[in-house]
Amino acid sequence: MKRSIAFFFIIPLLLTACATPTPQPTPQLINVYASSAAYPWINGVYDCSSTFAIINLSDPGSADITLRLGEPDYLTTPAYQISVEDILVIAHPQSGVDSLTLNQVRSIFLGQTANWKEVGGNDLPVQVWTFSPDEDVQGIFDKTVMNGEPVTSLARLATSALNMLKDVGTTPGSIGLLPRHLLAGAVKDVYTVGTTPVLAITKSEPQGVVRELIRCLQENH
Repeated sequence: MKRSIAFFFIIPLLLTACATPTPQPTPQLINVYASSAAYPWINGVYDCSSTFAIINLSDPGSADITLRLGEPDYLTTPAYQISVEDILVIAHPQSGVDSLTLNQVRSIFLGQTANWKEVGGNDLPVQVWTFSPDEDVQGIFDKTVMNGEPVTSLARLATSALNMLKDVGTTPGSIGLLPRHLLAGAVKDVYTVGTTPVLAITKSEPQGVVRELIRCLQENH
């Protein structure tokens, strides 16, 4: 049976100060960074900025707006919820399982379960895929499922959420993590880790074009 855990954060909503945004004489350049898990929301950024901003995809250090799933460990600047997303555990279809329990997922990622037949699946070795520990999806999974214990050292590293989808989908016996917005192909959703906010984080209190962009993202999520 799948178990869903909801995450709750106290995050201020960005309120509109006036009925219409202040017209901009020329489009303003806005640097935006999105984690690989939050990348589906980049399309919304382009849609919202079409008339008043030019979007430049940048690195985290120079970004005016950072999009990510869930709250980082140390949040010292404003953050605004623009949507929500489910974090899933996915598996290759040859695993032979349709769902896993929390304890089964933890056992697999700890390396204690080495074959799918141990959890009611096919006689097939388990191959765990993971993200870098600083990835937003991995951080949520580690806190919620692993309780601070490390993922097995035998796990393979996926370099992005899209690569995770490809790696798990093309390697029999694989299991990994994925945001629901990117779920596609033949991989199976076998466990829901939880629901987390999609955040737009700014370096300081947003003003002008940055404020209007975040307001639009909130209204059109």
